[in-house]
Amino acid sequence: MTDEVELRDGSRLIVRPIRPEDAPALVALHARLSADTIYRRYFGARPHLSPAAVDRFTRVDEYWRCALVGVRGSGELVAVARYEGAEGSTSAELAMVVDDALQRTGVGTLMLDRLLDIAMERGLHRIIADVLTQNSPMLRLLRSTGLPARTVRDDGVETVTVDISARPSDAVQRARARAHITAARGRSTVPGTGS
Repeated sequence: MTDEVELRDGSRLIVRPIRPEDAPALVALHARLSADTIYRRYFGARPHLSPAAVDRFTRVDEYWRCALVGVRGSGELVAVARYEGAEGSTSAELAMVVDDALQRTGVGTLMLDRLLDIAMERGLHRIIADVLTQNSPMLRLLRSTGLPARTVRDDGVETVTVDISARPSDAVQRARARAHITAARGRSTVPGTGS
């Protein structure tokens, strides 16, 4: 199963699990991000990703962690959506970033949908996102799921807990999620993604 989607501008995006060999592309994506996007993602200035951070972000081999990337046809990494939980937990923390050039084009929605499908397939019930109050695009994205959510505000940060347990999914979504899980574990690949 190839997870390739046509974007609004007609370009193609492949969604697949992150891999260690994505490290240079992840560094390149971070270098293209505006200071505002970096601040919204990391809650502060972070001009460079440390080698340790790049290694952690690209080596996602625990069952309770997942990271998907969006890759354009040229091989350019343009989006990352991830969750991190703890072994045995039914909730995980969400983090996402989309290249500035592709923000407000539907890429964030696409990446979040794929990630939620995987989270449900793995038995998670809640996704939790800490979002700066001024990060209205991310807050809108979370509301756009239409799922029950609880928000707690504290000192400029909104902690949004989204209940994904009742999220509808069809056979295609479940099969795609299972294919991504299998590819992330390294037992096989999602065909057509170069994995």
